[in-house]
Amino acid sequence: MHDTRLLVTSIVRISGIGESSGYVRLVSRKERRVLATWPTPESPYRQFDLNPRGGLRGGRGIGADSERVVIAMTDRLFVFDRSWRQVGELTHPLFGEVHDILVEQDGVWVTASASDRLVKLGWDGTLLRSWSWRDDPALVEALELHDAPADDANADYRDPRQLPPVYDFVHLNGVSRAPEGLLLSFGFVASSVTRRLQRVLGLPGVLLKKLGFDTGMSRPSRTFALRFLSSRISTSSWHGVLLPDQGAARLVTRMDGVKIPNHNLLRHGDAFVFNDTHSSHLVRRAVDGSRTEQVRVPGSPAFARGLAPLGGSRFAVGSQRPAALYEIDFDDLSCEPLCELSTHPHECVYGIHAVPDGFGEPPARLFESAAPPKDAGPWEQARVA
Repeated sequence: MHDTRLLVTSIVRISGIGESSGYVRLVSRKERRVLATWPTPESPYRQFDLNPRGGLRGGRGIGADSERVVIAMTDRLFVFDRSWRQVGELTHPLFGEVHDILVEQDGVWVTASASDRLVKLGWDGTLLRSWSWRDDPALVEALELHDAPADDANADYRDPRQLPPVYDFVHLNGVSRAPEGLLLSFGFVASSVTRRLQRVLGLPGVLLKKLGFDTGMSRPSRTFALRFLSSRISTSSWHGVLLPDQGAARLVTRMDGVKIPNHNLLRHGDAFVFNDTHSSHLVRRAVDGSRTEQVRVPGSPAFARGLAPLGGSRFAVGSQRPAALYEIDFDDLSCEPLCELSTHPHECVYGIHAVPDGFGEPPARLFESAAPPKDAGPWEQARVA
């Protein structure tokens, strides 16, 4: 059996300053074990973020083509060649809370949930495209986001101190290629009721900030966390969005009643495959909505996230508690353990991607630096070796 090597990123929730907030692992599918583990570099802004669940912690999406692998962190991308030499490091002020990425020949697509932006950077760091749901009036209408304020063109979304009081309206957390264009996952679109409750609950913090008090209560990230508290007594939704190569974006699938974000949206033949993180299932749904199949992902909680095709109807999916990988087969609706990654109760898989054939053996030290810089200066411009 040919061995498929999987790159896996993770986030360690509630990790404190000085503790590693995530890992990158190389896993052998054939041997069902971890071959190598590396701590992720930390964001220089992590000390300013108060979101205990994920925030600016850990590793994010992974992308690859025949010549390179790209591993995302919350505010930058690391680019490696076929010999695992780090050949690039890319960042941009719109890279606020980066989630999934998509590597293509001329550059890399990046989903950034803080700025609500889909961004494409060239391999030299040039901004090739920036798109938001705000750019499509019909999409704004369909999402019922008429009351959302405009985004801040001058903010550096990597820095949580510069975030608007209310931000992240669609939780843009997934991008993949479909025949017609790009498929996007809007992981959590809060209802109007949820948004109103969030604003009410966040008023004390907004007032404190206006009065000049820089406290935990006045940070925008706390207001963002209130959205999930508000959703307990309201409803929110997950949306799959098609951004065609030509024309306006449109909704192509959705799920209502979610309390936490869903993740990862792929096109698989005549169906969509996505992680229903809310109910801990991997779902395959016909594009025309005529059928739906789902397989439960183990875990307590599972927080199903990370998705990699393994050929045929098989997929690798990640979980939390334990941090582990599973193989799901839609042919017989089965779920088999692939590999346990960690016994840490707060570590959760984020991204999964197969390493392309022809890549060598990775070094003992993957990143040039796994420690945060002393200030944000070096990241103000994209750096490419």
